[in-house]
Amino acid sequence: MSEEKLLVAMKNFGLSSNESKVYLASLELGLSKVSEISKKAKLLRETTYGVINSLMNKGLMSYVLKSGVKYFEAVGSTKLISILKEKERMINNISPDLDLLSKMNITKPAVELFEGKEGLKTINEHVLSSKEVLVIASNKYIKKILEFYFPNFVKRRIKLKIKVKILSDEKPLGKELLQYKPLPKNFNIKTVTYLFNDEVAIISLNQQEPVGIIIKNKEIFNTQKEMFNLLWSLIDK
Repeated sequence: MSEEKLLVAMKNFGLSSNESKVYLASLELGLSKVSEISKKAKLLRETTYGVINSLMNKGLMSYVLKSGVKYFEAVGSTKLISILKEKERMINNISPDLDLLSKMNITKPAVELFEGKEGLKTINEHVLSSKEVLVIASNKYIKKILEFYFPNFVKRRIKLKIKVKILSDEKPLGKELLQYKPLPKNFNIKTVTYLFNDEVAIISLNQQEPVGIIIKNKEIFNTQKEMFNLLWSLIDK
C-alpha cells in the first residue's frame, strides 16, 4: 500500500494530518531523534515535538534516553487496533503495511516509557502477549485509574488462559488461573509490577500523571523474579 493511502487511512480513524505523518515516519525510522523524524515527516522540528507529545499521550509513541538525548519510537499496529476498535476493519487492512515499516527498525530499545492512561493500557495490552505473569500490585489504585478498562482486561486474560501469580493489597478480580496472596497491611504501594516474557513492567499509579516503563532485560527480569519468589514464600496464605 502506498504512503498516500496509509496517510488517508490513519486520518480516517482519528489521527490528524500531522499525527499521521509523524507516526508513519517514526514507525519507518524506528528509534530516532526528533530532528530525524521531522525531516522524514517534512515538518518543522517544533511542530514535530508537539505532535510527538500528542501521540505519546495517546499511547502510540514512547521514548528512551541515550547519553542525555531523547530517542522516540512508534508502537506497532496491534495497539492501534485496541484503541480504535470501531475502526478495526480499516486497521486490519493496513496492518501488514504498518508491520512491514516497523520491521525495518533493527535496533530495539532496552527501556520504553509510556505516559497517561492510554500509555498504561498499552503496557497491559503487552502483558496479554504472555502465558504466565507474576504481579505485585495495588489493585485498589489500578481499578481507580483504569476503572472501565481493567475489568475487561481481566476477562481477556482469563479467555487467553494466561496464568497469574499475584501479591496485592486487596483481593484481585477474577479467580480463574490465578494464585493470590495478600500483601502485609503495612505494605503500602501505589504501583503495579508485571514480570513476564523476560520483561519487567512497572506502573506508577499517580492519578494525575500515571506513567509506566517496560524493561527488556533478562538479568533484571531474573533478579526481580527471585525477589518475587522470596516474598511469596514469606507470606502465608
